Amino acid sequence: MNVRLALGFVCALAVGSAATLARTLVFTGKSSKNPVQTATIVPDANAAPSPVDAAALGFASRGPGEIDPRVLTTSKSRAWLLAEGPARETDAPRLVTLTFDDGPDPDTTHTVLSLLAKHHARATFFFIGRYLDGNKRKAIAARKAAREIADAGHIVGSHTHDHDLLTTDTHNEVLGQIDEGIASIQRAIGKRPELFRPPYGQLDAFGEQAIAERHLGLVLWSVEAGDMQEPDEEAMFVHLVEQLDYGAGGLVLLHDVKWPTVHVLARLLDWLDAKKYSIVDLPTYFNETFEHPQPFASRKELEDARAVAWRKSHPKS
Repeated sequence: MNVRLALGFVCALAVGSAATLARTLVFTGKSSKNPVQTATIVPDANAAPSPVDAAALGFASRGPGEIDPRVLTTSKSRAWLLAEGPARETDAPRLVTLTFDDGPDPDTTHTVLSLLAKHHARATFFFIGRYLDGNKRKAIAARKAAREIADAGHIVGSHTHDHDLLTTDTHNEVLGQIDEGIASIQRAIGKRPELFRPPYGQLDAFGEQAIAERHLGLVLWSVEAGDMQEPDEEAMFVHLVEQLDYGAGGLVLLHDVKWPTVHVLARLLDWLDAKKYSIVDLPTYFNETFEHPQPFASRKELEDARAVAWRKSHPKS
């Protein structure tokens, strides 16, 4: 791990991961029937608005299977709320969309693709650009995996070039991380990515402005396994299904670079099918969110309402 990556990891641990800061459900007790939200939630209703309105992103009109440009945003606070998905009525489908960070990995990504194909699921992959650069054997294999992902119809986004914690970089470094990551991905798959996920979910006003100027839509998440820190597969699986049950779906963050995650993904896909969740691609998830927006100004308001509804429907025994 280089110094910059180490710094980013330490900083993320110091302040908590983005999802811990922004939306982590901590389930307590022996039973998953009565989850209690104990983590602090960032009051994003008070956050500074995005310096560029989403309408200024400049995407063309939506085609079949594409994200409606009106739903895309460059605002971090707005992106956290969008990740929660559409407002759901009692009989509406429970939507789940899968995203993968930190790849592609020549060892594990192929198995991830096989699992997704088995379940007829299309996901979104956020690549680290430097893994695709150079002529070493692993880089060549990573580029092959990247092309397999794109050829299978999955969406590819950028996760920067080096996985820097952008809020600790200089402005020039931030621009370099964004631009070099885009360039590396475009060279590998022949298409410029239109979506961006910052490492650790951290992006300040300068970063928001930078991705807006580059016509990149910001994508965060609402459900995570903690799979880069949690070694126990059973704990990861339980944590995922509890969050999905609580939120009646969600935008899931996983990492296609570790075998425990691959094993958990196999179980999760089976569970989603068995429980009649609808596994959809990101365009479907976001377009449904645009058509049926959450009636809340912030993620905190949504989570407060969900907590009340959960306790009403899961009375203590």
